[in-house]
Amino acid sequence: MVKWLAGILTSMLLVFPATAQEEIQIRDIEKGTGEEANVGETVVVHYTGWLMDGTKFDSSLDRGTPFSFTLGERRVIPGWEKGVEGMQVGGKRELIIPPEMGYGAQGAGGVIPPDATLKFKIELLEVKAKKFSDLNNEDLKGKLAAGTTIIDIRRPEEWQQTGVIPGSHLLTFFDASGNVNPAFGAELQKLVAGPSEEVVFICRTGRRSQVLSEYLSGQAGFTKVANVKDGILSWIDQGGEVTKASLPDNCWLC
Repeated sequence: MVKWLAGILTSMLLVFPATAQEEIQIRDIEKGTGEEANVGETVVVHYTGWLMDGTKFDSSLDRGTPFSFTLGERRVIPGWEKGVEGMQVGGKRELIIPPEMGYGAQGAGGVIPPDATLKFKIELLEVKAKKFSDLNNEDLKGKLAAGTTIIDIRRPEEWQQTGVIPGSHLLTFFDASGNVNPAFGAELQKLVAGPSEEVVFICRTGRRSQVLSEYLSGQAGFTKVANVKDGILSWIDQGGEVTKASLPDNCWLC
């Protein structure tokens, strides 16, 4: 497998957090006035974290170096994903994060004990534009007319239930339990010559294709990746053409 796809499968396993069973508590200490942080954008923050007994376990301020991550890639704890989204630059928030949205029963690094509720103070310093495009149905029509590679990442039963966009390639991303297709990277390599080639991903409602687009653009170096933001259901509702799915020879889960 070529260098630009190295590690894709192990990395993608990190993007699906466990379902939270308690709610995060979010308190705005100071409202920002700058750009808002949205999914797909990279945020730069300063933060300090405490256990609920007042023990400080980490602080970017102590190191003098801000921390950055991309919202939606699930490379930070779920509490941070939810707690930072919607902040504006210059704003400060306090987050009280339950274990289910933090480090759970395992804890972390010998510093955060199992089942710990955590408190963070976060200051949003900067928002950087997301690296992938969101397409509506008119945009998608244009990509189809231009011969752009369109990849439908749903499961086989979904293809058969709704039909698929004519000319699209069928390559399942993950199963119903969130397990990544072990052949996904190799099969993607056959469809896309490299990270500079334009590619569009579509799924049922846009969520799975968004996660994949975020990863490929943010971590795998793709420069022309796009997500059909409302998925194939919206395409069908607005009269978009579909055809009966012909399952590929390399079909996973068939």
